[in-house]
Amino acid sequence: MPRLSVEELRRGEIINAAILVIARDGYEATTMRGLAAELQVSTGTITHWFATKDQVLGAALQEAAERVARRIDAAVEGIDDPLEVLIRLGEANVPDTPEAITEQRVWTELEARAARTPALAERYASLYDGWRRRIERVVKELQQDETFEPIDAGLWALTYATLIDGLALHVLLHPGAVAPEEMRAVLREYVRTTLVRP
Repeated sequence: MPRLSVEELRRGEIINAAILVIARDGYEATTMRGLAAELQVSTGTITHWFATKDQVLGAALQEAAERVARRIDAAVEGIDDPLEVLIRLGEANVPDTPEAITEQRVWTELEARAARTPALAERYASLYDGWRRRIERVVKELQQDETFEPIDAGLWALTYATLIDGLALHVLLHPGAVAPEEMRAVLREYVRTTLVRP
């Protein structure tokens, strides 16, 4: 694998720092000056790569989404049972490690900002659509077996993705009310009761 150039490395460092700062302080409190201070560089180093704070957030979102995708890929590697794949797709989004919590916080910040920023909204929609399509493909594969319910795969994927997001947000914001293990239990129960014929 070729080594990263200094320029590529610096850009990656900025994105990594942005993920941490946005997760820690929130988007509104994150500034280009604060990010530069976090990295101990000039603001010019930041603006060389990202002209605006929204561009930084967009890049941070993309990186956070790619990290989640890598974690999901690892979670389903070698699993042939589509039902178990669906469960693991959900479980890979449980915010129960420092990394997963950070990524969920960045995602939550983006959701709030995307409602007011067309460029971010477009990026958010693209990432989310890809996530739902991945779930939908697994459901369609599962439906080749007649022991499973003949449901609308697209609608089920949308509902499951929304359930995952909602539960993850509750784990993040209300840890006393919804624990990670409860999120896993709910996801498993939902997959089995909605897809497996009685």
